[in-house]
Amino acid sequence: KESVLCNKDKEDTVEMPFRVSEERIGSAALDSAYMVKQFGKQGSGRTDFNLPSGVHATAKGQLFVVDCGNARIQVTDLQKNVVQQVSPSGTERSSRICNYFDVAVNSKGLIALTCAAERALLVFSRHGRLLQTFGGTMTGSTNEELDAPRGVTVTCQDEFVVADIKRGTLTALNLDPKTGTRLQHTVVTGYHRPYLVAACLTTGLMAVSERGNETGRVPCIRVLEPGWNTIRILGVCSGLGPVLTCPWGLCIDRDGDVLVADWGKQHHRVLIYPSQGVGWPLVTDNLNSPRGLALLPDGQMVVSDSMNHCIKIYRYK
Repeated sequence: KESVLCNKDKEDTVEMPFRVSEERIGSAALDSAYMVKQFGKQGSGRTDFNLPSGVHATAKGQLFVVDCGNARIQVTDLQKNVVQQVSPSGTERSSRICNYFDVAVNSKGLIALTCAAERALLVFSRHGRLLQTFGGTMTGSTNEELDAPRGVTVTCQDEFVVADIKRGTLTALNLDPKTGTRLQHTVVTGYHRPYLVAACLTTGLMAVSERGNETGRVPCIRVLEPGWNTIRILGVCSGLGPVLTCPWGLCIDRDGDVLVADWGKQHHRVLIYPSQGVGWPLVTDNLNSPRGLALLPDGQMVVSDSMNHCIKIYRYK
C-alpha cells in the first residue's frame, strides 16, 4: 500500500490542559515508588550490562534491554535471568560505533532496534536473525525516510512507531511477521525534535518526548490519541507538575498516567504525570542517567539505570 503522509498543525490540535486543584485526583499512585528488584552489573559477561539504554517489556513479562556499551540486546525471562542475546554487529559494523539506542518487540516476535550511528532501524526475527534494515546507508538497507531514528515502540495494531529527531516525524511501520518487509507505513510530521515514544496497548494512547533547543523551545511530552492528535502537553507548566529538563525514558500506563525519566544538573529522577491532577517525582534517589522505562504486565516499572549499569524494577501503584 502507498504510504500516507499526515501533517499535524500542533497549534490547531493541542487542547491546553484544564485547571486542576492542588490535590492529586484520579490516580492511585503512591507518593513515591519503591524498588523491588535490581539486577546486572558493569561488565561484558553474559549477565552484565554496560550503559543499558532502551528497554521493552513484553506481554509475557520478558525484558529486552539495549546493552549499548556491549553492542547487543539482553533478553530476560520472567525471573529476570538473561536467557538470550541478540548481537547485531556484523562484518560491516563495529561495536565501537554502533550506538544502539532503543528497542521494541511486537506480538509476532519481531525485534526492532534503532541505531543512532547508522541512522537506521534494524528488524530481527525472534531468534535474532537480521531481516530488514530501514533507513541508513548500510548495504541492503531500504530508504524509509529515516534520518535520525531514536525511540521506537509498538502499538495496539502491532505496528512499530519510530521517532526521528532530525526529520521531526513519527513513522508507523506495519511489517510482514515472517520477513519483516514493509506492508504499509504512515508518516506523521510536525514534531519538534521527537526523541522517545511510548504506546499503551490497552488504550491506544501514545506519548512522545520533544527535545528543547537553544532558540527557546522547551522540552515537553505530548500525549496522542489513536488518531495522532495531541490531547495533552506535559512538563512545561509548573502548576501541573515538574518542569522537564532533559526527558529520556518514557512510558504510559493503562490509566493514562505518563512516566518519564528526566535528567537535570543536580538530579536524575523519574516523574509521573497522572491523567488527571498534578504530577510529581516518583524516584529521586540513586539514579545515574536513567535512559529507558517500561511497564511489566503486573504494572511494575522497569528503569535502565545507565551509568549504574543495571536494571531496577519499582512498584509505583
